[in-house]
Amino acid sequence: MNVQYPMGGLRGARALPVTRGSRKATAHPPEGGPTTTCRARDFQMAAEVPAQAKAIAGARRQLRDLLQCSGLSGCADTVMLVTQELMVNAMVHGCGSQPALRFSVRATHEDGRLRVEVEDPSLEQPHPRLTASDEEGGRGLHLVDALATRWGTDIPEPGPGKTVWFELDLPAGEAAS
Repeated sequence: MNVQYPMGGLRGARALPVTRGSRKATAHPPEGGPTTTCRARDFQMAAEVPAQAKAIAGARRQLRDLLQCSGLSGCADTVMLVTQELMVNAMVHGCGSQPALRFSVRATHEDGRLRVEVEDPSLEQPHPRLTASDEEGGRGLHLVDALATRWGTDIPEPGPGKTVWFELDLPAGEAAS
């Protein structure tokens, strides 16, 4: 079973078109939150998020809810940590902290692999940097590298911007439908 669930309902966020079966639809999550219809393990989710901290918090909550109602709560903390790092990087570096700009977040799970993509308007490539022990920041991509099975950056054609993504291969018990 394939469940598509776009994150919508965020302040200032727009729902993106998603595919349900073989037809295109623009979907919003149910007003009351997740329902029992999202118990399937395979899903797709998409959101367009304003470059604002409160919108990142809302996107993070909705992704956590989706993971929990899909039976993937065992990996939720890791997914939340890595996704938040990529969203904050998109806001700070990709959008330059300009609230008028947006970035998009997509998550898919199928065949035991969870993939999250964060797309922003900047062409600047992320790269882990060496940090002094007394620096407060600069370790996020080291966390991504340590926690994700794989991660990387794609430059979509023909548009501006980049997509930073990570994948987690889930253990057989957690990945099974």
